Amino acid sequence: MRNTLRKLVSLARVDDELKRVEDEAAGLPGRREAAENERRSADARADEARQAVEAQELEQRALEGRLADSEERASHLEGQTAQVKSNEAYTTLLREIDEAKATASALEDTILEAMEAIAEARRGLAEAEAAAAGVGQRVDAEGQRLAARGDELGKESERLRAARDAAAAELDSSTLARYERVAARRRPAVAIVSKELCSGCRVGIPPQDYVDLISAARVVSCGSCKRVLVHETVLVEPGAAPAQPAEPS
Repeated sequence: MRNTLRKLVSLARVDDELKRVEDEAAGLPGRREAAENERRSADARADEARQAVEAQELEQRALEGRLADSEERASHLEGQTAQVKSNEAYTTLLREIDEAKATASALEDTILEAMEAIAEARRGLAEAEAAAAGVGQRVDAEGQRLAARGDELGKESERLRAARDAAAAELDSSTLARYERVAARRRPAVAIVSKELCSGCRVGIPPQDYVDLISAARVVSCGSCKRVLVHETVLVEPGAAPAQPAEPS
């Protein structure tokens, strides 16, 4: 029975390592997607900054067009001064000229402000583009690293599956079926016991079960969590250190 219990522990350890490898492999697509989302966010910020520059430049061109119209109007009105016949008409014309020039002056100030805004927007665009480029390089590197890790995990999974098949083949069908039922619900399926407690659920072990554990008289299961219990002394070769209890997942 000691040999059977040791084989159970070996199988459980392979299973737990296989689960860890498969869980990590299953998480790789999510990590890739998270990296790509970071790239998309950085690119979106750069696009927004680019659109802000384009909008500012479009506004500046519109202001320059209005300025040209105001200056042309002022020049046209000034050309009419020699043709005015009455003081009232002349006064009205001068007022219109002043208004056109005032509008042109205000537009010049607004254009200067727009030029400053464009310069600021371009600086923001340069920063956003640099940040997006940095994120892109980092995401590309992460993608390559994750791809390499995926290959490693695939090979490790194949190795562990072969080891698992070999470990399972060494157990009789009833013991293996008993183990599989527990493993389908709980990990680890085997709890290494050092005191009179199940290391999986921390529930006390009945005295007779504990005696059977120490003597390895039979396969004992925890009455609470149903894990297969193995006393640490069963695994210890003469002069070797006792095994550490496995932590439940």
